[in-house]
Amino acid sequence: MKGHIVLVLLVAITQVQISILVRPSWMTKNVLIVIGVIAGLVAILVIVISIAVIFGKAGSTTLSTYTWYHVAFVYNYQTSQQIIYLDGVQDAIRSGVTTPYLGTNGSMYFGYSQLLGSSNYYGFIDNAQLTTRAKSSTEILNDATQVFYYSFDQPNPYYDNGPNRLNATATSNLASASGHLGQAVRFTSTSISRLRLRYGTQGYPMLGLSYSGQIAAQLQQSSPVNVWMTIFGPFISVNTWTHLACTFSVTNGFILYVNGASLYAITGIATYYFNYNLQTIQLGTSNGGGYIPSNGFQGSLDELYAYRRELSATEILALASV
Repeated sequence: MKGHIVLVLLVAITQVQISILVRPSWMTKNVLIVIGVIAGLVAILVIVISIAVIFGKAGSTTLSTYTWYHVAFVYNYQTSQQIIYLDGVQDAIRSGVTTPYLGTNGSMYFGYSQLLGSSNYYGFIDNAQLTTRAKSSTEILNDATQVFYYSFDQPNPYYDNGPNRLNATATSNLASASGHLGQAVRFTSTSISRLRLRYGTQGYPMLGLSYSGQIAAQLQQSSPVNVWMTIFGPFISVNTWTHLACTFSVTNGFILYVNGASLYAITGIATYYFNYNLQTIQLGTSNGGGYIPSNGFQGSLDELYAYRRELSATEILALASV
């Protein structure tokens, strides 16, 4: 069954932003979260996943069971708005909300509401956050779609500064070095080497240097022909910071960016080797594959991002210009 996100605000807090990852298993008036109770009544917010609008502001997108969604709600008394975001994109908005929040404090409930009785939530939730300010649409899109961000700054170079806290582990002795921003990690002949992101259980290299030293980005197309789809960039310069990025979507294809500029795109890729199991992102070396060998990269790495959406050319240029 399918349903909608429904938000109820009895709207002393003047701004609030709530976000949570949800994976519903059933869609019959499922109460997801209740925050704030006064005299037994809901005082701030109820998020309901239901096959019908019960009350409040309904989102416009129909949800599916057994699918993860990033759900966010923003209330801003200054702008008199309530906004629902689904996977970082505005899904519904209510303007002209002039009644302030009525409560002062209370309990937070997940999966149960005193107001709606037995309409419990069935499914999974993760990474619930409450912020006492109204986040911008850019911040919410980043929260919903950024997989990880490593700045490699000391004293915790392998700490994930993104929303998911996917902290990394160094399997070899990596040194700290001066970075493009703050600190970087330095790969030497005695540590893990050759810059590479690998995907799939076989460890396919995705971004690195070719046998001749050119920048190379590649995907392994699975059908109709099993072939490496590879984009070659310029030869990399030693002792010079170079910003590399690659994006993929069925619409725009596989694109390689160097220093914020799009070099080339391969379109028409409909399927490629991947799986939905837990993935390992390895930097520095792999077993080789396609046009990227398993030789060792020696140099520094800084500011590593991954997103679960295709970034625009403008967003890539902004990251490269920092």
